[in-house]
Amino acid sequence: MDALRARIARRLERGIEPSLPGRALASAWAAIAAARVARPVTLPEGARVIGVGGAVLGGAGKTPVAIELARALALEGHDVALIGHGYRARVASPRRVLPTDVVDLVGDDALCAARALAATNTPVFVAKRRAEALALAVRSGKTLLVVDGLLQTSPRRLDDAVLVLDGASPFGAGVCPPLGDLRAPASALLEAADHVVALGDARSPALPASALSLASSIEGALDTACRRHDLASLASRCVGLLVAIARPDRLLPALDRVGIHPRAVVCLADHARFDTATLDRARDLGLDAWLTTARCATKLPPRLGGAPVLALDHRVSVGPLLARLSFRGSREGAPACARLPAP
Repeated sequence: MDALRARIARRLERGIEPSLPGRALASAWAAIAAARVARPVTLPEGARVIGVGGAVLGGAGKTPVAIELARALALEGHDVALIGHGYRARVASPRRVLPTDVVDLVGDDALCAARALAATNTPVFVAKRRAEALALAVRSGKTLLVVDGLLQTSPRRLDDAVLVLDGASPFGAGVCPPLGDLRAPASALLEAADHVVALGDARSPALPASALSLASSIEGALDTACRRHDLASLASRCVGLLVAIARPDRLLPALDRVGIHPRAVVCLADHARFDTATLDRARDLGLDAWLTTARCATKLPPRLGGAPVLALDHRVSVGPLLARLSFRGSREGAPACARLPAP
């Protein structure tokens, strides 16, 4: 099933040649998705809520932005918590995610966030329904909540809604399924957003003129003992890349720019489990190390044969976004949709 999901996802990411039935289905998806961009979520009283959402079905970089935003706010002294994305989680009741939790219980995104934010003692909460996780965070004394994977809510709007775009390919294939990977029409996504951010140095003509550029870089990799491996040492070793992510085509060029050229590349479907056969094949290749993302590392063993599994240290600079948050009194007046580039 995961192999089929991966094939479908890759085709959607590239875009599928339109047909009459395909256009009709994509139009229907777009109409339904546009009406559902604002999710019906009861927001708690007594806390400011910031949502971070993406424009495509996966791979926009929303979770790294949410994590870094929560970390930056915590370092400023705010009582902040992150509400994790519970995709594929089996959590029975609202709970705080611990770095030692089992990934199947809380989900890979939430566990990755808990590990990343442990140093700042920033809690991550997860539940079957976001409203329950939000309520638990407020009961825990948190007054500023960052929600991963939520762009907008109704009937009450979020205090800040952040739309994360890939600077090079902001709206993916540019069309909704079954012809592409766009979550909803770009106009609906932009209308829901208070802030639009673009990851990376590239500036596609499709980006809104007001989109804030956030620097995104790979600074090395960490093993399970948090020992750092710098870029020079990784570039000199025989490494492989083992991931279960959307849009893996973005990662290989990023590695190439820092001098890392994997000898083997294994890309599974987004959020997929690493099955025994895949891990056995990786062990048999006899590489010096396997690189993966911090999220995928939550589902991998510390070593594959004699090769350590190293989580890429992906950094996002959220300073420009911090300066725009509404509680700082600097939100722009015009809605994001009014700042689309001319066709």
